[in-house]
Amino acid sequence: MHAGFVLFVAAAIACAPATLRAAVAFDFEGPVFYEPGEIVKDHALILVNDTFRLYYITTSQRSFGYATSSDLRHWTRRRDALRAGPDEWDSLAIWAPSIASYPYGPGYYLMFYTGVNAAVAQRTCLAMSHVPDRWSKASSILFTPFHGDTTWMAWREDSWSNYRDPGFFRENGTSYLVHCAHTRELKGAIALAQSDDWFTWRDAGPIYVHGDWHALESPFLMKRNGVYHLFFTEETVGGVSHMASDSLRSGWNIVKRTIIDGGHAAELLDLGGDAYVISRHTSYSSAGGSVSTIRFDTLDWLGDEPAVEIPPPLEGWTILWGHAFDRQPVFGNNPRFRGDDTTETLFEGNGWIGTYESFSGPLTGSSPGAFQGDGARGAIRSKDFTITGLSMRLLVGGGAYPDSCYVALCDARSGEILFRETGRNTDRMDERIWNLYPLRGWTVYLTIVDDCGAPFGHINVDGIEERLIPVGPPPDGDRLHPKSKKKRIVAVESLSPAAPSDRAPGPPAFTCSPNPFNPSTEIFIRSAPNAILAVSIYDVAGRSLGDLETRTDARGEAAIRWPDGDRGGASLPSGVYFAVLRDGPRIIARLKLVLAR
Repeated sequence: MHAGFVLFVAAAIACAPATLRAAVAFDFEGPVFYEPGEIVKDHALILVNDTFRLYYITTSQRSFGYATSSDLRHWTRRRDALRAGPDEWDSLAIWAPSIASYPYGPGYYLMFYTGVNAAVAQRTCLAMSHVPDRWSKASSILFTPFHGDTTWMAWREDSWSNYRDPGFFRENGTSYLVHCAHTRELKGAIALAQSDDWFTWRDAGPIYVHGDWHALESPFLMKRNGVYHLFFTEETVGGVSHMASDSLRSGWNIVKRTIIDGGHAAELLDLGGDAYVISRHTSYSSAGGSVSTIRFDTLDWLGDEPAVEIPPPLEGWTILWGHAFDRQPVFGNNPRFRGDDTTETLFEGNGWIGTYESFSGPLTGSSPGAFQGDGARGAIRSKDFTITGLSMRLLVGGGAYPDSCYVALCDARSGEILFRETGRNTDRMDERIWNLYPLRGWTVYLTIVDDCGAPFGHINVDGIEERLIPVGPPPDGDRLHPKSKKKRIVAVESLSPAAPSDRAPGPPAFTCSPNPFNPSTEIFIRSAPNAILAVSIYDVAGRSLGDLETRTDARGEAAIRWPDGDRGGASLPSGVYFAVLRDGPRIIARLKLVLAR
């Protein structure tokens, strides 16, 4: 990624209000704009006063949505920027905004867009703005909506007529607009219009005519190092297509076309210094409804060939081992995307860690609703950082496996775990707070581990944030200051018995005695009368050691003795083990067992 773009975004993040800004924060958001339940597509992106401003077609196609961001990751939805009608030429819909800075009036902007009348005939219209969140349509005195010349182009006022998706380009004092059009022979074409004064436009003919009827949609034209570059989406082909030519009006050859990305309707924002942001939309169908997004990445160049640079989704983290984090962070409500309306993870924003899931967002290899299950294992580590805050807040959910499925804060010198959190047998994340006051000045790192293949063996994490909010002194003997001569204690959150699970509401009593034990322990169950239940034993790595079946009596009680041993009867070493109580395929309770020889 270009250094200028990285520095700009980093500086923008650093400008957050001091009372809220965290010294270290990981919220796992990606460079994506998303409105749940809404369709967002053909758009324009501009940068004004260090703020990105995004204008896009909304679900109704009767307005342009408007959102702002300082870093292309955290967006604030504003009121709609422009609406269709009441004029006849845009009475049905408005599409495809393209925005140009007007140089003859400081701070003025022109928005060229497609207006669609009741017969779906399309033409180019104009709106103007001095403050980019307030737009008004140009008066008829200044501008007349227009379409291409019907001597070469198929266009009628009273039927579907293709003259849409204006893309603005300026060179040597002349303004140009490229459009999607069809010839009278119904061949797809890129049409050119030009103006010497920004407001009075004339047809300049087609610069490229396709060999068949496919429309070449959402054209975007730019010039770099003396070469013209045309980006577009070809109907029925999809993806972001690119062609290059040494001449604006000739030399375009789709045989030499390359498809550089899987998105649609690409726009390029020039940040200067040969640094560009490429934005494009994409839509997926899922069991939970359409997933429609606009994604932002850097466009690099290999000579005259553009290349989209998609950064690793886990920026700021290193994968230590395994594959559990290959498709992390998760994007959006992925359980809902696959049709699961019962799981509520309570993530914040759009990105979160959920090692059961396998959809890290648009254009990154998997589809909404994808999951990898509990079998994948792995670990990631953050960069080292120095504690300057007073507390750290985080959200945690998932399985209750404190020794193999957790998020932890570690001493960078020794690797010692200073704080650790695991799930509570529910995907629903809840807030945890760590008191960092005794650790100020320490160099530390975060790690997230999923080393458990047992049922519910996954971890959910979001909203990690160092804060300047004190939470009081730590308990006696817990997490001492580094200058203390006392031995520091590694704090591990203990399992609460039979913590509720959103997959198994209302668990029964599930205990054992003795615990710790050697060589055997008796497991006690209290549930519904005459219920057939199963108990499975796992080690901390999630390996299954055996299954025991029982039926509760008329009082709903049962007892099972577990003699230390695996499926083959071999003795087991001292350590922590887990008993999982099932009713059929449902996990309804979990129990921690300690074998102490």
